[in-house]
Amino acid sequence: MTTRKLVFIDIDGTLADEHHEVPVSAREACQQAQRNGHLLFICTGRSMPKIERSILDLGFDGVVSVAGAQANMGDRLLFQHEVSPEAIDAAMEYFRAHHIDNYQWQGANGMYISEGYRRHLERKGNMWNKGEFARFWHPIDEVEIPEGSTLGHVIHTSKGSYFTGPDPDVTFEQTKQDLSPWFETVHGSYDKISPNNGELLINGVDKGTAVRDVAAILGYDITDTIAIGDSDNDTAMLKAAGTSVAMGNAVHGIERFCDIQTTDIHDNGLANAFHTLGLV
Repeated sequence: MTTRKLVFIDIDGTLADEHHEVPVSAREACQQAQRNGHLLFICTGRSMPKIERSILDLGFDGVVSVAGAQANMGDRLLFQHEVSPEAIDAAMEYFRAHHIDNYQWQGANGMYISEGYRRHLERKGNMWNKGEFARFWHPIDEVEIPEGSTLGHVIHTSKGSYFTGPDPDVTFEQTKQDLSPWFETVHGSYDKISPNNGELLINGVDKGTAVRDVAAILGYDITDTIAIGDSDNDTAMLKAAGTSVAMGNAVHGIERFCDIQTTDIHDNGLANAFHTLGLV
């Protein structure tokens, strides 16, 4: 059996498909890898409250959430970073100036959503105010802001995300540059909705720093880490890990810098990667 590895697995497009379902082959491969002594971490852009119970109940050894800003092993908090109040307020002013109505802020306390993002959830058929996530959705318009304060000083979050209308007055590249004093902006998961969509990450904090920090805390050499992902928001994690794997359904060209590319998520992609790497 190969040396014990520390494996970081993205959720959307890697572990779970577009219907939020985890293939049976992926479930079985993860369980077998753990029985073989490897540690498995989810590594996702979602905040902890936005991860389905069905995924958490699969029994991963740990979770890296909000794009690398937080890491947990069971009840143990390994680390947590939060967006500064000034950064939140700067982004909110930018959203207003460029008529960006669809956005959310995510953190350990839940998801703070704009009215536009709430309407987006309803158009998708999501009952945002019912189900397992209901208590974690917080409409920003309902957040009480004391006189003389700002939204940034009231909410505690670790990541933002947004998408514009189909004909934005500012490009993704312009948004990335304009917000660079406060955020590292990477492509989000709304490409089918808008050409300008992204995730706002704390400068200097991403899935890559999380891979390095978790490995250091747990005593793993970086060469014994593996990262598996499918899109641009996995880039930092893939470049940081000792071995990087792109899914067969990868987008944004990430397969060009990964060590290997496995098959599509619907073609046992995760399980095939585990076999190739000798984890199972």
